[in-house]
Amino acid sequence: MMDVKIFLLTAVVTLLSVQIVSAEIEWVKTTPNATCPLYGRGLVAGYEGYDRSPLWVIRATYDEDLMPGKLALLHNAAYVPYAGREIEVHDIEVLCARPDEVRWLRGRNGKLPRKAFPAGITKNNETLYIGRIKYGRSLTPGKIQPSHEVLYISTEGRERTTSNYEVLCKH
Repeated sequence: MMDVKIFLLTAVVTLLSVQIVSAEIEWVKTTPNATCPLYGRGLVAGYEGYDRSPLWVIRATYDEDLMPGKLALLHNAAYVPYAGREIEVHDIEVLCARPDEVRWLRGRNGKLPRKAFPAGITKNNETLYIGRIKYGRSLTPGKIQPSHEVLYISTEGRERTTSNYEVLCKH
């Protein structure tokens, strides 16, 4: 009975912490350990290479930047790439979107498709976007910082970059 009360309380808190972007796309505040109410809603953007578990798109604030990153569902852990490192974050927002509301298009060298989805902002007021790349055996989401002309992902404790990537766009 106690578990049911905790779950319902978590669901109510989650519902009160929603930023609606459109009728079908929203950011929901949560923590990596409280994502159960979001199953079926969180945007799966990739998978872990070693166990094929899903990676959801998240965003979190670190060092005054609001930036996109990843949530490893099976491992209850969320990360953002920053300053050469993979930073674990605990207060996150999960991107919830129906698959037919978004699509992945090619991007390169900081160039973005017309309907690229803004997902964060740096302390210097630069908009950040969501990207993903196949890295090793994984498909990993991360942040695109147009002025740097790369996608940053976090993996194996480090930040990695690439100039060729996919960009999350509104359909």
